[in-house]
Amino acid sequence: MLKIQTTRFGEVEVEDQSIILVQGGIIGFARYERYMIIEHKSESPFFWLQAVDSPDLAFVIVDPCLFMPDYNLTLSEPILADLKAQESQEVAVHVLVTIPHGRPQEMTANLLGPLVINTQAKLARQIIVDDERYSYRHPIISA
Repeated sequence: MLKIQTTRFGEVEVEDQSIILVQGGIIGFARYERYMIIEHKSESPFFWLQAVDSPDLAFVIVDPCLFMPDYNLTLSEPILADLKAQESQEVAVHVLVTIPHGRPQEMTANLLGPLVINTQAKLARQIIVDDERYSYRHPIISA
């Protein structure tokens, strides 16, 4: 059991086997590869992706299918192999959320840089999607 000091959540205990290795880190934060997922609130669709090695680095993540049911990724064999997955059904897909200060109704999701996680192997990778249907600032709440 590791005790991790965080800015948002104080001291958090996490089992070693619960730590997710994000290969190559998150874009812009490549030096941080070890993360844990923290529930935002029970019944909330949002989670926190908290860096184990940086107390103040945490991202809000969400399953994109909750607000865009037709969100679809084609994962290449090399990506699946990196994640030790045989097929895409073995991985979970989350996207990073940006919430403007004081304006949560304007939150957006980065559909072009999803985080693909093999929850069994505890391996993840942020990939880049080249699809004109998606945006890195997709509104989560419809107007």
